[in-house]
Amino acid sequence: MIFYGTKASNIKNGQIINVDCPHCQTNTSMIYSVFGKYAHVYWIPFFPIGKTTVTECNSCKRTFEYSELPQPIQTKLDREKEKDAVKTPIWMFSGLGVVAVLIAIAYFVSGQTEKKEAEYLKAPKAGDVYEMLIENGHYSTVRVDKVDKDSVYVTYNDYETDKSSGISEIDIEKNYTFFKGSYTRKMIQNLYKKDTIFAINRD
Repeated sequence: MIFYGTKASNIKNGQIINVDCPHCQTNTSMIYSVFGKYAHVYWIPFFPIGKTTVTECNSCKRTFEYSELPQPIQTKLDREKEKDAVKTPIWMFSGLGVVAVLIAIAYFVSGQTEKKEAEYLKAPKAGDVYEMLIENGHYSTVRVDKVDKDSVYVTYNDYETDKSSGISEIDIEKNYTFFKGSYTRKMIQNLYKKDTIFAINRD
């Protein structure tokens, strides 16, 4: 279940004086509160979606939304808020910040993985496992058994899966049995460039 929605948080309070309350008709003062509204997911604020202002008459204690106030009070309220600009708190962008950090981490990890795999391609060794897209659109693995100057000798996995996420379930020792083969080093590099080999694992 995804918990999402909108919430509001008080971001400023103040007071305006010498106003005529539209309810009790008293010349009085009013306190006001500015609330910042924001969208949240799992209670983490993601981005602001506006502000709303609520006032309260100090005489009759009646509350009013901004739209319910007469124009003169709205004008005085606007001037009062302009004296100390109501800024949207940075924390209301927390979710976007979290997403940005996760993207940056994923980008960094991806870069490190590509760097390691480039090293593995240059110097393959026995025990490396190549995750591959095979001809029927399924996925499987091959294990490197031996490497010489020009060739990489492998054993093919006896099993395949229709999802790349299922590769870890079939990449076990007992599944590498009789199906042998070999590739030139250049062939391995070309398969990697074409994403036929899309991951290289080394213990």
